[in-house]
Amino acid sequence: MGHMGTGGQPLMPGMPAGMMGGIQDQGQAVAGIAKNMSWKILFFSAALCTLAASIISVLYMVLSFSIAPCSFTTMLFMLVFGLLQVVLDLPVPHPNLTLAHIRVSIYKFFLFLTRFTGRGMWYLFLGTMIFATLYDLNISPFFGIVLGGFVGVLGLTVLIYGFNLSRRLDGVRQALIQMPQEPPPQGFTKEMFKVMALQIAKLDFSDDELDYVFNSLSFSPTNDGLITQEEYRQWLLPGKMEIV
Repeated sequence: MGHMGTGGQPLMPGMPAGMMGGIQDQGQAVAGIAKNMSWKILFFSAALCTLAASIISVLYMVLSFSIAPCSFTTMLFMLVFGLLQVVLDLPVPHPNLTLAHIRVSIYKFFLFLTRFTGRGMWYLFLGTMIFATLYDLNISPFFGIVLGGFVGVLGLTVLIYGFNLSRRLDGVRQALIQMPQEPPPQGFTKEMFKVMALQIAKLDFSDDELDYVFNSLSFSPTNDGLITQEEYRQWLLPGKMEIV
């Protein structure tokens, strides 16, 4: 018999008590990388484009009795990637425990998918993969341009957004290195971090941007809306800028 969480819900394997209560509402691994609905729709659309391109490709290879094992293997990988993204970006506000568990696993093994910069590079890769499969193999040049173009352009947009946000966050970090601030015992809330960034580095972050920043600095997939003392000190250690 597994351990029971709050309200009699079974805890996920390896998940500490108390985490399950908010897992369906917190953290980029469960609620999704994006909090803004526009981003959610775009990300889910990219997932559907990848899934559609892979299904078209696989069906073409099967129905045409084409013998191309390398190309077919590529299509199967693209199908898996599409399914993975659909699960990760399914725009449901309160995912059930099974979906939440899968998303936690994605966070653990595919961490780059929970970062805007990593997601941008991933979409650029998938865009070229879709184009090469549908256009270069002459399966459906039209869909190759449309589906691959959408995913690729989205990837470039997301990459630029993520890099710009990472650069601004690093501006706060550099200012804090010059003028160290002792973190409060309970850690920084989003409002406290927003005020500190404005005072120290003259940089203002929106509520959505703060969600993305806290996601990138959190040690846990269930971000509780705090930057703990340990996370704060780790962030200020010498090294490259934090990737959002």
